[in-house]
Amino acid sequence: MNISKKFIAGLMTAVVVFSSMPAISAEAASLKYRNQYIKSIEIEKPTVPSSDNSSSDSSSGTGDSSSGTGDTSGTGDSSSNGSTDASGSGSSAVQPAEPEIQNETVKVMKGMQFLISATRYGKLINTNKNSTNFKFKTSNRKVAKVTGKGLVTTLKCGKCDITVINKKDGVKYILHLIVQNTVKVKSVTLNTPSKSYKSLDKKFSLSAKIKVSTKKAGTIPVTWFSTDTGVARVDNFGNVIIKGYGVCYICCMAGSNNVTGKCKVTVKDPNAKKPTPQPNPNPGSRPAYNTGKVVDLSKFNTVVDWGQLRENVDAVIIRCGGRYYGSGVIFQDEKFAENVFKCQQYGIPYSVYFYSNATSAAEGAEEAEFMANRVAGHSLCFPAFMDIEWSTTSRTGRADNLSVDQRTEAAKAACQQLNSRGLEPGIYGSTNFLKTQLNMDELPYSTWVAQYAPSCTYDRSKLLWQFTSSGSGYGVRTGGVDRCDVSYWYN
Repeated sequence: MNISKKFIAGLMTAVVVFSSMPAISAEAASLKYRNQYIKSIEIEKPTVPSSDNSSSDSSSGTGDSSSGTGDTSGTGDSSSNGSTDASGSGSSAVQPAEPEIQNETVKVMKGMQFLISATRYGKLINTNKNSTNFKFKTSNRKVAKVTGKGLVTTLKCGKCDITVINKKDGVKYILHLIVQNTVKVKSVTLNTPSKSYKSLDKKFSLSAKIKVSTKKAGTIPVTWFSTDTGVARVDNFGNVIIKGYGVCYICCMAGSNNVTGKCKVTVKDPNAKKPTPQPNPNPGSRPAYNTGKVVDLSKFNTVVDWGQLRENVDAVIIRCGGRYYGSGVIFQDEKFAENVFKCQQYGIPYSVYFYSNATSAAEGAEEAEFMANRVAGHSLCFPAFMDIEWSTTSRTGRADNLSVDQRTEAAKAACQQLNSRGLEPGIYGSTNFLKTQLNMDELPYSTWVAQYAPSCTYDRSKLLWQFTSSGSGYGVRTGGVDRCDVSYWYN
């Protein structure tokens, strides 16, 4: 769990859709909001007022030929004398009325992209056909620009109109953009909190109700995603298809505060047999102290030689999962099950850790419960560690601005929840982080300290010291290189 490298984990939120999407431009690499947001619009068939209706509203009534006034004056019939009434009241002078331009106000954040998805005259237009069906224009390129495919990029705070023009008949739809630094969302609630299935290829649809902080907020773009596309996939409109067995969450996220609505999807294999957990060689105790070294593994590591790993370490600590620092969604590490199975197969004692981004005691307990559910029946050789650290070097994660007391309360709740589930809790963090960002007096649990230096200057008791992220000779590759995190442990 390389502290400097592991920040990348939070950027890996997968937004997978099964409708066609234009590729995000290279400019997106510098965007503050990296997910692909969607703004849906519904273009209705325009109702054009007839010339009869418009002329009958005239107080003079001179445009009505049935009254006879048009012929006797000679002003109403342009065919009789080649002229029209200067007042424009004659029937031939009435110009066709322009259809009313459809429009709406949309609040968006600076530094984001969203794709315009149009339902035109009751039919949804595939987004990869935007350029053949519509023209897109911006009124202010400095505030927001739009591509020919309907992909809008917001550049600075201000107001801007994005006009969508139907190529067939010229009908317009205008998005009045209000670009702000922040767009706060109170809640995102999905129409159903959970769905369960026992077979694949089932489909269902979700809808989201979004509450914003101000009354005149207008509409805002949203992004849909699945925490495990191997279990279920979702498109831009909340349409879900079941793809495999397991558990995942379908999420709808909105706003600069990344408020997310979730639907838990459980797909049970009716033919699956209950797995029988295999105990560690030293059940209920620390591993045998042979090498004094421990390696930690996550999806970012690939074990190319499990035999070599077994011979050079006393134990392995496996990432069970984490919480994304942007969306706040909990995920299971992609290699968790595989790493546990291999440790059992090769007789390597193991334990687990969870990458926390909890912002409250309730979320801390939720993270611990997630981990406890996944190791139920396993015999762990070390505590189950809550990994608490900065999410990014710029400290922009959801939990990075917590006070010491708030962060401590979240960690304490997680450890208490682990205790209640019969697990020994532990805390992981860097030396400086543990000293300055947590009140360790309130966290009397085993500590795993990270400090890449010749010695560890953490002045409290510790169970493990992660001393390098570049250990070699363990049969583990990271980023294609023979290296991994290695910790000393104290018997």
